[in-house]
Amino acid sequence: MMKIDYEYLSKIRRAVALYTKRKTSNILDGDFHSAHRGRSMDFDDLKEYTYGDDVHDIDWKSSSRMGSILVRRYETSRRHNVMFICDRGLKMLGDTTAGESKAELMMMTFGTLAYIVGRNGADFALSYAGGTHATTSIFKSGTDHLESLLYDYEKSVDSDSTVSLTDTIKEVLNTVHKRMIIFILTDIEGLSQLDPGVVRSITDNNDLMIINIEDAFLTGDQVFDSDLKVYERFFLSHSKALHEEEVRQRQEIIDGVSHTCKQLRAAMTTISKQEDIIESVITLLERYRNGYYG
Repeated sequence: MMKIDYEYLSKIRRAVALYTKRKTSNILDGDFHSAHRGRSMDFDDLKEYTYGDDVHDIDWKSSSRMGSILVRRYETSRRHNVMFICDRGLKMLGDTTAGESKAELMMMTFGTLAYIVGRNGADFALSYAGGTHATTSIFKSGTDHLESLLYDYEKSVDSDSTVSLTDTIKEVLNTVHKRMIIFILTDIEGLSQLDPGVVRSITDNNDLMIINIEDAFLTGDQVFDSDLKVYERFFLSHSKALHEEEVRQRQEIIDGVSHTCKQLRAAMTTISKQEDIIESVITLLERYRNGYYG
């Protein structure tokens, strides 16, 4: 089982520090469905009515006294709730195309992104497949919360569960009754489960970003047997035809999910190494806010 070293959060801080404050401090700015809508109960002040103001906010007593139509303004909380839905399983024992551990890249991607959104003033939660149902944390911020989530998730990231990624998504949507920015962190197998119905169930009321942790190929010249701890020399693993078919099938899945995302207003990116995490996520969010889906 993979073990997180005691400097894990320091590792995340060092990675974030490589980027300017501007790049990592405004990633949640812009138009997200998850932002609080409506008004809170905290009255702020009065202003003159302008077209588009809610007529229910008109303060008739003050308007009568001042001789013009005034509306009440309220303090509106725009604190985001960010949900991370992370895949798990024995498949995480594999590597990425860049030769990095999928489990470690999954942990680092979640940890880095949660750390950044927390610094942006958002509350975040984590959900992943448990023994018989999804394990879902509370929404909270801070490094203590993040460290707790990382250690809990680390215990099961590379072991199988009877609960699927789709089951986890459905349970989150059925139990968490608030608007969210949802990040799904998965791999090519998980992407194959994200049919239009699943994606639509998320994007009807939430913002959705999908991060594909890229798998190493099962065919080619660098096929490593994780059980035997040796590079595979079996003839079929080096078959050019089989490798081309594997590439084709993988691209077909990615293209299908990308097409669904374009139709249903979601965004997706692929990450294969830790040094690409921040830049890929910043680009993903900028594309989403600018309406470039898929």
